[in-house]
Amino acid sequence: MSAIERTQFANLNGKAIGAYAEALGGFAAIVLTILGLGRVAPLFLVAIATIAVGTAIIVQSLNLIEEFARMLGRSEQVTELGGVSTWSLGLLAGVAGVVLGILALLNVASIELVAIAAISYGGAALLSSASTSRIARARVEVFSDNPITRRLAGDVVTSSAASQALSGLAAIILGILALAGFSPVVLVLIALLTLGAIILLNGAALGGAVLAVVGRF
Repeated sequence: MSAIERTQFANLNGKAIGAYAEALGGFAAIVLTILGLGRVAPLFLVAIATIAVGTAIIVQSLNLIEEFARMLGRSEQVTELGGVSTWSLGLLAGVAGVVLGILALLNVASIELVAIAAISYGGAALLSSASTSRIARARVEVFSDNPITRRLAGDVVTSSAASQALSGLAAIILGILALAGFSPVVLVLIALLTLGAIILLNGAALGGAVLAVVGRF
């Protein structure tokens, strides 16, 4: 294996680890929200799930920014295309959500804070869906020359982006209804469950694709 191949191999391994870390956050959110919906300490678990989703969104945003910058070669070009600004919004939403989740654990207006976090997560998911779709398409073009594979992957990417946008919209609506007082704990748990499922699927899909490329070395 040449020095270039070793570098590519290391980069791909790091990318796979990041993708599976993202998926792990989504899986944790799913488990916590299901337990919360089963009335197992719902107020405590909704705050923990908020932190889990926020952490996963932070990892996802960092992974996408790094990959987009590597593909284009220069961070200035990424900024010109608007990719970084969108994913930076996701990064900020993730950080803000983690902070709100921690405050909720301290019983500082807990349900209102996690509802606001769910709305911010939903907005980030909705706004970043198009950029995520673009980077996924670029990834397919880099790793595959087969036109059939590209077309099929493009269909999958489109469906994934639509699912992310819909989950983001659902989280926004559920968060607003929760703030209005309609079964707030249940609605926020459902919003976080939806977001966690999308994060898990996207992270697992990316991790699997990267490992498939690693297997070629």
